[in-house]
Amino acid sequence: MSNPILYGFTKKDLENTIELVVKRLRKTELVNQTVIHSEEDRLTQKEAAKFLGKSEQCLIQWKKKNLIPFYQIGSSVFYSKRELLDTARNSPGLIKPSYK
Repeated sequence: MSNPILYGFTKKDLENTIELVVKRLRKTELVNQTVIHSEEDRLTQKEAAKFLGKSEQCLIQWKKKNLIPFYQIGSSVFYSKRELLDTARNSPGLIKPSYK
């Protein structure tokens, strides 16, 4: 059985319809993929410095140079533990162990 309605559409009409459907699906995917980090993942500047074994001043310098990811809400600065670990893995020269 054929559907006579489809015979009224041009190839361009079908392409536009499919493109519209795909765009709507992508928007839905983006909304559903939004990840809200848990409280355990959020670190204060002091906690992040301790976590990395560096001083807070060192973190402030890295932040100013955009070497590490951070979030700022008002005057409060936060770091994601997961993102700091990814940065350390991808930039091994940045975070060197200090020997005492």
